[in-house]
Amino acid sequence: MPVIGISVDRLHRLLRAPVSPGQVERLLDEIGCDVEGAVQIRRYMSRHSDYSIEVTPTEALPLSDPLSGASGATWEEVWQFSGEETVVRLDLLPVRPDLFDAGGLARALRGYLGVELGLPQYAAAPATWRVEVDPRIVDPAFRRPYIQCAIVRNLAIDEELLRAIMRLQENLHWALCRDRKFASIGAYDLDTLLSPIQYTLVDPENFRFTPLFWGKREKVSPRTMLAEHPKGVAYAHLVEGLALLPALLSANGNTLSLPPIINAEETKLTCATRHVLIDVTGSNLPVVGKALAILATALVELDPEGNAVIERVEMAYPDRVEMTPALEIESFTVDPERAASRLGVSVSRADCVELLRRMRHGVEDSGGGPLSVTVAPYRNDIMHEVDLIEDIGIAYGYHNVPCTLVPTFTAGESLSINRLGRVAAQALTGLGFTEVLSLVLTSEKDQYEKLRRRVMERRVMVANPASVEQTMLRENLYASLLEQLSMNTDHPLPQRIFEVGDAATYGWPVSGGEGTAGAAGGEAAAGAGVAGEAPCELRVAAGAICAVRAGYSDGRSVLDALFAELQLAGVYRALKPEDNPTALPGRSAAVYPKPPAEEEEGTLQGNAAAPQAEAAQPFAEVFEVHPEVLERWGLGNPVVLFSVVLGESCR
Repeated sequence: MPVIGISVDRLHRLLRAPVSPGQVERLLDEIGCDVEGAVQIRRYMSRHSDYSIEVTPTEALPLSDPLSGASGATWEEVWQFSGEETVVRLDLLPVRPDLFDAGGLARALRGYLGVELGLPQYAAAPATWRVEVDPRIVDPAFRRPYIQCAIVRNLAIDEELLRAIMRLQENLHWALCRDRKFASIGAYDLDTLLSPIQYTLVDPENFRFTPLFWGKREKVSPRTMLAEHPKGVAYAHLVEGLALLPALLSANGNTLSLPPIINAEETKLTCATRHVLIDVTGSNLPVVGKALAILATALVELDPEGNAVIERVEMAYPDRVEMTPALEIESFTVDPERAASRLGVSVSRADCVELLRRMRHGVEDSGGGPLSVTVAPYRNDIMHEVDLIEDIGIAYGYHNVPCTLVPTFTAGESLSINRLGRVAAQALTGLGFTEVLSLVLTSEKDQYEKLRRRVMERRVMVANPASVEQTMLRENLYASLLEQLSMNTDHPLPQRIFEVGDAATYGWPVSGGEGTAGAAGGEAAAGAGVAGEAPCELRVAAGAICAVRAGYSDGRSVLDALFAELQLAGVYRALKPEDNPTALPGRSAAVYPKPPAEEEEGTLQGNAAAPQAEAAQPFAEVFEVHPEVLERWGLGNPVVLFSVVLGESCR
């Protein structure tokens, strides 16, 4: 998780209460922040661009400026000292983006300390500025049809506050906006602009502007910016395939930004800025509104003089007009008795009212029934009564909850499927394999195309995938193992790796017990029951051997040893698979359950044939990987794969 540094000096000024530095660290920990401690940091500015860097006294400075590309034999040729201060370092809490800056932390701490109670009031002045939205931009094809803006006036911006605003903007991009996928944020000097602002589309080849932090200073095309600017390179995928790019333009000809990539140099914030225009554009309307509310209220809280005020902006869409920021509060109810029961502490109705007000909520008590609670527009984490009960617990203080022993002690026992997994893992570790862990989510490309397999019509898909690499649940562990090998081609051979993990598939026979493959203690044999229509999640032990002379016999010997450890002798027979496109023809075997009528011992013979086996599902495989598959994964040495289905991990 990212770590932020909050200026201790500014935090103390905004607290408006006599609190020592040591107390601040303790209080931050009590309200749920993961505090790493207070450290002294030194700040350096690049001699070649506007880039700045912060380091602790023990950290070394880099010998190059990542923005301009300038480098030197010593750090003095690249950097110049610009000051130092004490900061308290915190791990960002993604669910509380309102605590990402000194203003938000001070607001929360003032309530926790009882200095200020109840719902903060942020009155917004009537709109005097207008943003006109191009009718073309609302087309979903341009991916960012929503825009909301706010003006914050009478700010006294210094270098410290300027850095705080920039850090808050980037941290909101990370936590709330999902790295700009859902929304992106811009902040501009209002005095460099003229109303109305145009949210429109521009030609990526012919339009010209100067990107922020562009060391060369000359105007360039968006296409050049996307190819050469660090921010352009990092976020070009968000506008990939668009013939025209979104842009914010002022009536006086100045460019504000090309969302979601970069702001413009001529409208940037400086220490001379007194009035700030904020815009949030994106594809997710709730995130757009919440990000604007958090940033606008944070700027008000960051002003130590208390003169900053919020002003609304008129948003003229083709079919409607909106005034933003809405700063709408949300209403909930919470039952005091349920809160006391959930928390396990004795808190009265009056206590609940007081504790909720200390967490900066508005509370109305009708004298009976649930309390009516209003939640501030900057809170992103309150979605249910349980979240308010958690706030009551935080305000009460988890450190104040008495430690008592539970009246009844019970001993837990591992599930059978987990015991099987441990047996398999211990056996493979003893055979010289190294365990790896990988994601259950995969893609059709990895699961089918790169394994030379046909795309299955029935597969477990992800409804809203976070990326093109995570669109479905894997059906086997082969792609995961090959990916691990492909990422370690610079390591010496042989490489022997395994994983015990889950895979999801349709049509697997439902077992009568927790064990499908079977193990010591009389677990159910493979293939029991009938196949269901619902997807089944299986626990699988799979391994890979990559070596100069790896062959079928290497995998076969490991599988034999694994079967012995799982006590599977006599419950299987093997057939040569007819359709395993991942395997080298003639160098594979699939292991099927032995029909109950057969009493002779099963054998693991790749060319054997057995009656009725076609009606069952194979529960184990071993094969040499086809050369085309190796090429697709960038592997230059033979690979042998094997797997055993241990059982259903859930039903």
